[in-house]
Amino acid sequence: MNHTFKNENGHLTAQVQFDGEEVNKASHKAVNKLSQNVTVPGFRKGKAPVEAASKYLRNQDVADETIDELLRTLDNNFSKDAEFSGYIKDNKLEGSIRPKVSLEKFSNTEANFTVVYTLRPVITKLASYKGLTSKVVKKDVTDKDIEAELERLAKDNEELVNVDRAAKDGDTTNIDFVGLMDGKEFDGGSAKGFDLVLGSKHFVPGFEEQVIGHKAGEKFDVALTMPDNYPAPLTSKAVVFKVTLNAVKEASLPKIDDAFATTLTGDYVSKDLNELKSKIKAKLTKTSEDNYYRSRVNDYLVACRDASEFAIADEVIDSLAENKKHEDSASVEQQGLTMDQYLKLINKTEEDYTKEVKNSVLAELKSSLVYDAIAKAEKVAMPTQADVEVKLGSPINKFVNGFTSYLKSQKMNDEQIQAQINNYINQIFSNIVTERVQDIVLVLNGDKKPVAKKEEKPVADAKAEVKTEAKAENADEKKEAK
Repeated sequence: MNHTFKNENGHLTAQVQFDGEEVNKASHKAVNKLSQNVTVPGFRKGKAPVEAASKYLRNQDVADETIDELLRTLDNNFSKDAEFSGYIKDNKLEGSIRPKVSLEKFSNTEANFTVVYTLRPVITKLASYKGLTSKVVKKDVTDKDIEAELERLAKDNEELVNVDRAAKDGDTTNIDFVGLMDGKEFDGGSAKGFDLVLGSKHFVPGFEEQVIGHKAGEKFDVALTMPDNYPAPLTSKAVVFKVTLNAVKEASLPKIDDAFATTLTGDYVSKDLNELKSKIKAKLTKTSEDNYYRSRVNDYLVACRDASEFAIADEVIDSLAENKKHEDSASVEQQGLTMDQYLKLINKTEEDYTKEVKNSVLAELKSSLVYDAIAKAEKVAMPTQADVEVKLGSPINKFVNGFTSYLKSQKMNDEQIQAQINNYINQIFSNIVTERVQDIVLVLNGDKKPVAKKEEKPVADAKAEVKTEAKAENADEKKEAK
């Protein structure tokens, strides 16, 4: 058997040639094997001489079995090939995707195959991640920003007060309603004691507008036509809602003063309004700074990603996209919709949705490869068990025990629980590496002072020292540079 390998476009392509002697040997094996299942008059099944049994074999069956025998020979020879073994040893083959085999030529004198293996995605050229620019500028916190946050806090602490007047836009109404189509109730069209904020656009278009002007205690009909993109059987149908208006409430905002400041909790615990404003300014400043650095490092990494070169097989993207679509479908089904209904609601075709998913998973994969390459180039220290525990906020064993108890309460089996724990810790492990890469990229582009590094193992050979069954072992997913 002669063969050659070619690595290109995310694939390892093998061209294989068998000579006539090899084809003849495989054909004899095929005939011997097939003869075991032939019944020849005068002999028990499988006991007739091969010469006699072979006369009862179909030529196509012999040819097919010969081809299969050659492919088994191919597999055996490849396993001994130093070049191919190198791909196996270095984990370069995408094991979840079956190789594609094509028979190019087959006769008594030769057989030629093309075998295409899918390779794991790699970055073939990492673009510069130093000396880049970003147009993002730091935003200073103004008095207007502080006042806006005070108003938000007041809004969060507002009280709803019953009013004896007709409902208007912005009011919160409490209603009972029954939806009828052709005089009969339809599924999902009825509720009691439902709080509806008028103007929120949460109901079918035209519903909230017809509640305006009515007072508590009134009963009335709301007649409208369901939208064209609404799920069947209500699509474009005329319906009537029998509504009872139980209450009309308006928001009563607290006065923003010293007394209000003392009612707050958490980060905003204050003795007076001045202290509250100081804390608001400090928090907004920190948020503004975080957003500034996050946006700038995102610009750097996206620029690096877009200028880098990759070898990514289409089959990998197709597989990732199918997984993402499956996750989306499961999420939509939890809301009581099919994927077709959901796409209709958001006015998106299946083709557009699939294209969007593929672009998303491709960008995420490329970002992951860029993060890995930078981590390796800069010898980023891998997280230790202590680092992971800081992020968890507790010792790993304690976290695992608590999380296990919770997952058991959700009726998960042991295998599902272990997978959940592993995924969670792996993600934390990955996030720590991501943050370290981002910090280094910021430093290299003049945005942050260098941070002293700990003496830890380099990324090339380090492993997370997580000494539990839930080890952070394959931190492959990196946060996408959006």
